[in-house]
Amino acid sequence: MMQDTRILVVDDDAVIIKIITNILTKNGYGTDSCNCGETALVMVKENIYDLVLLDVQMGAGMDGYQTCKAMNKINPDLPVILVTANQDDESVNKGFISGSSDYIKKPVSRLELLARVDKTIGLKRSEKRNLQLISELSKDLRTAANIQEAMLPKWVYLDTEMMFASHYKPSESVGGDIFDRIKLAEDLYVVYIGDISGHGVQAALLMTAIKSIINIMVENDKENLDLPWLLTKLNERVSAELFINYNYFTLLIGIIDLKKNEFKFLNAGHPPFIVIDTQTEKTIAIESKGSMPLGWMPKLVYTEEETGIIPITEHNIILLFTDGIYECVNPSNKEFGITGLLNLLEKEIPIESCVNLPFRIKQFLIDRNYAISSDDYTLFAFQKQKTLLEPSPITNTIDNQAVHYMVALRSALKEVGKTAQQCEHLILTWTNNTVLAAKVELIVDEFLNNIVKYGYSYADDSAIVVEFIIQDNKLHIKFWDKGIVWEPEEQHYNKDDPYNFEKDVYDISGKGVKIIMSMSDKFHRTRYDLLNETTVIIQI
Repeated sequence: MMQDTRILVVDDDAVIIKIITNILTKNGYGTDSCNCGETALVMVKENIYDLVLLDVQMGAGMDGYQTCKAMNKINPDLPVILVTANQDDESVNKGFISGSSDYIKKPVSRLELLARVDKTIGLKRSEKRNLQLISELSKDLRTAANIQEAMLPKWVYLDTEMMFASHYKPSESVGGDIFDRIKLAEDLYVVYIGDISGHGVQAALLMTAIKSIINIMVENDKENLDLPWLLTKLNERVSAELFINYNYFTLLIGIIDLKKNEFKFLNAGHPPFIVIDTQTEKTIAIESKGSMPLGWMPKLVYTEEETGIIPITEHNIILLFTDGIYECVNPSNKEFGITGLLNLLEKEIPIESCVNLPFRIKQFLIDRNYAISSDDYTLFAFQKQKTLLEPSPITNTIDNQAVHYMVALRSALKEVGKTAQQCEHLILTWTNNTVLAAKVELIVDEFLNNIVKYGYSYADDSAIVVEFIIQDNKLHIKFWDKGIVWEPEEQHYNKDDPYNFEKDVYDISGKGVKIIMSMSDKFHRTRYDLLNETTVIIQI
């Protein structure tokens, strides 16, 4: 017997209605009734029912099959049991085709009626509970995904001498990839990337715990950090406290030492990392050093002989990644592979900065229809900031001299004006050109306001990066943001063919971008997966 259950009985025979409703009400069911299909449809629209008992052969008007089809259109979740004197295969099949959940034969048996009603309503309620549980679980997973994402570094981080950029995507709501950068001193960083065996919630919980353990261990021993000792102790702890059912994880961890200009690393079963020389455009995978993953051997001792050292220069980008990015396959089921990644970096995309590199790699794979959702993937790149060169104060232009400057800010309106003024001062210092500096202040202010207002909808926890490069008497301004996708309606305005502001004197929408275009020799906007890149070029 189901409590708080209401059933609609539809039959053109008043006696049948009385028999069925008497059986149902004596067993705790609430009932309504009517004698035709047309009235039944109106009642289903106006009331909430758990079940409809529907006669097949009614007098004038719609028969039971027609009524059942119409009810399914009104409420596809409402179960219908046909009450019929016809029990041949054709009639039964016709009932199921019309959308019925079951059928009861006439004359109605009390036991059969109650059994089929209880079963149908029970199944429907179980289905509803399962859907509610799935919905609640999905909400919990989304919450867990947000928490896990908050624990990972933001997509970009700029410091006085270093810049880091990343692109992370779990194959499910949560994943087992993890990475981080920890600043120990002005000239000292720890970076790491790891991949837990398996996927989903278990891998995510393990990696969350492991990340906390790594960060605590690094912080406790930051004055004299020793990579082999760190991994040995980490392996002992996770093997004893966290891993069950043969879990393990790979880890690549290293120390960036800017005094020595070197990156010292220890690779515990992780894929190799790649060093990209932006001058020679050559790439190399560093795989000559390494050891076993953590969790394979609880008593394993990692040694100094397993560590490696490479130089850090302004022209080198170091790219760390997990296996999900190179194990993806194309429509021909061919794996991308590390060789494919090396070829991509050398031949397919120009590499100027680590800021957009992870997103350009992802966009390349998207454009060629690679399936990259079967595993978690992480791309984590870093490089030393290029030295800021001071131009001669006696010239008004920079003659064939390359200077470089990059700044990151939160997408908050209060940051915009201050940043624009800093950029104006920077250009004035570089060039001693007051007109150019004023243009830069206006361009930066207008464009950042557009990103904050429209791209990020005032979400001030997001980041925007602005880059300046002066070379061959041209100022290149680049903006990077992860706001919404948008393209300017017009892109052909420039200083030789400026926008006519007088014709739209009362229309201020979009004027900021048109101002920027009218002051530029070139304006270009593109998108690499989730990252927008905008380039403005001005002749000095």
